[in-house]
Amino acid sequence: MALSATKAILRHGKTALFVCDMQVKFAKAIFEFDKIVANSAKLVNGMRLLDVPIIVTEQNPKALGNTVSELDITGAKGPFAKTKFSMYTEEVRKELSTLCSGGPPESVVLIGIEAHVCVEQTALDLTANGFQVHAVADCCSSRTQEDRLLAIERMRQVGCQIATSESVLFKLLGDSKHEKFKELQRLVKEPSVYTGLVPSAKI
Repeated sequence: MALSATKAILRHGKTALFVCDMQVKFAKAIFEFDKIVANSAKLVNGMRLLDVPIIVTEQNPKALGNTVSELDITGAKGPFAKTKFSMYTEEVRKELSTLCSGGPPESVVLIGIEAHVCVEQTALDLTANGFQVHAVADCCSSRTQEDRLLAIERMRQVGCQIATSESVLFKLLGDSKHEKFKELQRLVKEPSVYTGLVPSAKI
């Protein structure tokens, strides 16, 4: 069933970015990890350029390490340590309630790992609580491509928008007359790194 076009809109001042558990100890285990990190770094930099608020979590950081250094999370809320798989913890809910000009966002752009565990459970919790989730496919992964692609499809089935890193940035930009257009254009001059998404994923 087609979703309403209004659900696909990202509005500046009403959008937040969630960075889910992009931690160093996952580097050798996650499918196309380095490429996912490269695309995520571009998206995080673009979101910071556009003044989009960012929330970062880390799953059991004592065991799994901290957020990878390639992601510049300066100014972000967190990182919040968690044991729950979903990012929708009490600490994050508190931040979320006033994140956008004193109120909650309408939309949450979601990136991270693992797609079929922490990312998917975050998407389900956010969707169930009235947020429109935009899961960024080229910034999410799992240990296997199968788990990744099926998680993306399941998120789509519950009403999440499935996006790419560049599509998110240009939705928020909206107009080539935007004051940050040239800076963003330089940021995305090199195409996003291909991460193995295939036609069967219906992207």
